[in-house]
This record gives sequence, structure tokens and C-alpha cells, in this order.
Amino acid sequence: MAKMKLLKNIASWTARDIPRDSRVLLRIDANVPMNDGRVSIHGRHRLKSILPEITRLRSRGARIVLIAHLGDPKGKSVKSLSLAPVARALARAIDHPVRFIPHTVGDEAARVIDRMAPGSIVMLENLRFDKGEEKNSADFAKRLAELGDVYVNNAFSVCHRKHASMVAITSYLPSFAGELVVREVRALSTTPKHPFVLILGGMKIATKIPLMKHLGAHADAILIGGATALTMLKADVGSLPVDVPEFTSAKDIASAKAIAKKFGKKIYLPCDLVVAKNLVPDVGPSTIEAFCGAIARAKHIVWNGPMGIPKREDGFVGTLAIAKAIAKNTKATSIVGGGETVECLEEFDLTDSFTHVSTGGGAMLAFLGGEAMPGLEVLGK
Repeated sequence: MAKMKLLKNIASWTARDIPRDSRVLLRIDANVPMNDGRVSIHGRHRLKSILPEITRLRSRGARIVLIAHLGDPKGKSVKSLSLAPVARALARAIDHPVRFIPHTVGDEAARVIDRMAPGSIVMLENLRFDKGEEKNSADFAKRLAELGDVYVNNAFSVCHRKHASMVAITSYLPSFAGELVVREVRALSTTPKHPFVLILGGMKIATKIPLMKHLGAHADAILIGGATALTMLKADVGSLPVDVPEFTSAKDIASAKAIAKKFGKKIYLPCDLVVAKNLVPDVGPSTIEAFCGAIARAKHIVWNGPMGIPKREDGFVGTLAIAKAIAKNTKATSIVGGGETVECLEEFDLTDSFTHVSTGGGAMLAFLGGEAMPGLEVLGK
């Protein structure tokens, strides 16, 4: 579905008039980082984005049934990936009970939901404990839909996945977008002003190629750091100060050469690197200076992926400098996404300095890269 069509239809997506006492299946992003069986500090920040939609539905007297996934249990029940700790964290965040149901579908879940009072909240177990979720199973979706009267998708981060709780379920219930999804689509559809600077980092270049191809023609500068830069440098000069075969496969090098050929004059690659044994944990000071200069001139900035390995003491300087440079440029529209990148902004206390902090990493890349968004395409039909 093209962006313009998405924007044209967006007003019809939101479930504005849900009857009181409706059972609302609310698909949320609860795929949060955990620490010793508890939601980590970064996970708690992410859960905050869920709260406004829950509050809105509660104010209308809906019976809210939260559905989500955590991790990749491959269709099996895995204790460490249970959503029970997430339900507890949400209850604390919203200051309201969230009853956890240790089932994804079935009669027991139905009995609990039928007894719910208006404005109350329950949470089902990890959807990916059932193989039908990732297979987009019509049977699993139908059984899930039997637990609700209305479906609301508020999980933008999963909208690029063709899963049962995102796609197949819309065949069985009136289906709408939550306000978080609407906000994401609007923000990521903003027409860039020039100079437009695209900043890419992180691990695998393969995940960035569609975005580079799609936005590269519109960008005035493409700043590349992280392991993505190592692949580009290897393709450009043929050697690196360290051996990193995981980032320099023949396929990745070929992709890097194609991108360099198409957008070479726009691409800023690191001119110096921090090297520690057989690692490149960060970009160097001259690179940071050049990147920050381009950022200072920008009027539109899109950023996905850190410049180094920010969890290392010698790997966060580049990412912090980029974040501060973007925050300082108050005349630019700034859009950032990607789990590790957003975690860095939270650590640096800079999230409020950006125009839009996306809840989607892969979904943001897919949307901006012009790829299919199955979870959006089925809404409002």
C-alpha cells in the first residue's frame, strides 16, 4: 500500500466509537528487554508508549484484552519468555490491575474475559507459544478472535510481519489502528525538507539496503557508521584494520558496491576508526566531526543504528556525539528508530529532543524502505 493511500485512509483506521463493555483485543508491542525475569529499565520506557491507548479504551468502558509476543520461542512454551512479568510491569505503570491469563486462546481464557468488568484489563500469554501465530494461521486467528468483539492494532513494530495477530485476525473482527500506529505512519510519511541527512549504523548491511535504495535518491547526505560502515569500507578500499568476516561476505560486499555506485557522492564513510584487538567499537574523532557538520546543516534527519558498540566503554562516543548534534539542530525534523539506538537515547536522556522516536526498528526500516507492511494493509478495509 503506497504511503499516500495510507495517509488518505488513516482517518478511518481509528476505532473512535467502541461501544461500552466491548471486548477489545488490543495488539501491543510487549517485546521488551528482560533482566533476571523482570522487565528492564529500557523495557519500562517502551511500555509507556502503550499506556495512552489503554487509557483511551478504559475511558470508553472497554474490556481490554492485551495480546502480544515476547522473543522467539518458535511455537513452544518457554518459561523465560512468558508475558507474566510484562503484565506486572504494565500494572505498575498504569496503576491499575492487569490480570495475566496463562493461555493464548481457549475456554478458560474466554471464561475470564466474559467475567471482566468495563474498564478492566487482562493479558494473554505469549502469542508465539502457538505455532499458528507466525504462520498467519486462519484457525489460530479465528480462535483468538472469539475472545473479542473488536480488534485494535497498536503494535507498529510488528506491522511488517504477516502473523495471525496482525493479519489473519482482521478477517474475523472489525479492525482498526491504535493511535500509536496512526502517529507512526504520519511521522514516517513526512515529506523531507532539504538538506536531508540519512544516518545508518548498526550491524548487518542487508537490513539497511532497501532503506538506502528507497531514500538514497532523496537524501543529500548518507552518513554510515557501525558494522554497516565496515562492509562499505571493505567494498571501497578492499581492506580493513581488523578481520570481520561476519560483515564482509561476498553478498554483502556486492550490495555495498551497488549502493556506492548509485549514491557514492552522497555517502560519508568513516575516515578514522577506534580499533581494539579484533574489534572496531566506534568511529574516530575526525569522522564524528565530519558527521556532526553534515547534521548541523540538515533540515530533515532520519537515523537508524548506532555508530559503534555503545555498550562498551570505548564504543559509545560516536553515537552520543551524533545524538547530541541532532538534538542541537532544533530547526530540523528528526526521526530516529531501532531498539539499540533508542536505548542509547534513553541512556543519554535525549529522547525528548527528537521530533519522533519510532517504536519500530525493523518496521521503521521496512516502511521507509517502501517494503510491504501487511499489518497496515489490512486495516480500514
